[in-house]
Amino acid sequence: MKSVRLLILFIAILASRNLSSQEVRNVTSEVNNGMVLIRYDVGGTFYQTFTISVYVSRDGGNTFTGPLKEVTGDVGTNIRKGNHSITWDIIKEMPVVEETLVFDVRAEVTGEKPKSSVFVQYVGNATTYLGLRAGLLKIWGFYGEVRANTAAFQSAPYTYKDGRVDYNGSGYYQFTGQNGYSAFSALAGLTWQPARNFFLYLGAGYGWEKYQMQIDTYSYEGDVKTGSSYVLYDGYNNSGIEVDLGMMLKIKWFLASAGATALNFKSFNFTVGIGAAF
Repeated sequence: MKSVRLLILFIAILASRNLSSQEVRNVTSEVNNGMVLIRYDVGGTFYQTFTISVYVSRDGGNTFTGPLKEVTGDVGTNIRKGNHSITWDIIKEMPVVEETLVFDVRAEVTGEKPKSSVFVQYVGNATTYLGLRAGLLKIWGFYGEVRANTAAFQSAPYTYKDGRVDYNGSGYYQFTGQNGYSAFSALAGLTWQPARNFFLYLGAGYGWEKYQMQIDTYSYEGDVKTGSSYVLYDGYNNSGIEVDLGMMLKIKWFLASAGATALNFKSFNFTVGIGAAF
């Protein structure tokens, strides 16, 4: 029990302690502008919530009365772990006499587990810029993710290899200069919540990045254009296992994410996402 002399219209001695909960620590008290300021720390996990109440003893801690009514600050419901303070208007609630007051800050656990949230996000990166991620957020959750680009399922009947195209059509072809990746990824993984509103995710799946070049085909008679097609550049073809990892931040219903992907551990990309959690 720690006592300190304070001035509240007169000299009184205040002491603070906690008797009822192992979650409450470092209880101290002082007078500030004629009000009693009680400070305390709450332990526990980030997802627990507590109902905090304050009791006072005028007989050295043998008996307590309360909870105190004329209190403001971090008292009542939905208090979380951390450093807190309560202000008590002693003049309103208790006749002032010179005596020793002992405070008991009590914490009752009212919420043991975080609420789970269904979420959906738009996700993408420089190669697969059209994507959707959806799943369940909780201490251990899960998600599924699909990303692609507009050329994801574009067929390439010919291949460019060793400096030539295995073109077997009639007539001839010319490269148009319209080149790019055909890319697709499908993954699934787990989410983990290490702190309030903060999540980590890790997943794996399959993906591909195929570099394709567009060609226009022509007939020899009259040099008439007969169509367009695509050629797969074998030197930039990458497919296989894809790993996906990153973090998510939830602010009320808004959910933002940032992470990275590794396709076959040859191609790397940064991925971002925005969405909602319900």
